[in-house]
Amino acid sequence: MKKNLFSLLCVLLIAGFAYAQPKPKAKPVAKQPRYELEKILIGIGLPYKIVSDSLAVVPYEGENIKSFQVVIQQISDLYIVLSNLTEAMPGKISESNYKYLLHQNNNFDIVKIGISDVDNTVAVRADLYKTGTNTALLKRVIAQVATVTDIIGRDLNK
Repeated sequence: MKKNLFSLLCVLLIAGFAYAQPKPKAKPVAKQPRYELEKILIGIGLPYKIVSDSLAVVPYEGENIKSFQVVIQQISDLYIVLSNLTEAMPGKISESNYKYLLHQNNNFDIVKIGISDVDNTVAVRADLYKTGTNTALLKRVIAQVATVTDIIGRDLNK
């Protein structure tokens, strides 16, 4: 009886070794984006800097404005894409330009120009709902905000 029990235990032990699987080697894991905003920005093909979980900055250089920033901010279910014209063109924007700037809203589809009532800051802005927004659409809107910023820079530098 002891021989049979010993034989059975040996067979079970050998079978256990035969079916045991080696641990798979750890594969290098790609760096995962930390924020939801960063996930959509990965594929835009533009350099960007994540400032916080809901704010990113894309540096731009235009023909008429040497350098400026396009800011992407995620607020609730919106992506707000904007550039600050007052910052991009210091000393060039005044009350005498406000009428021209507001009339430019008729020339652009997605992008709108606004003036803050707090500090008279002028911004080129587009709002996108997160639902239905993909990387390609966001890239087009960022490019359009940058292009309109540069166009206005050309017109105000005349």
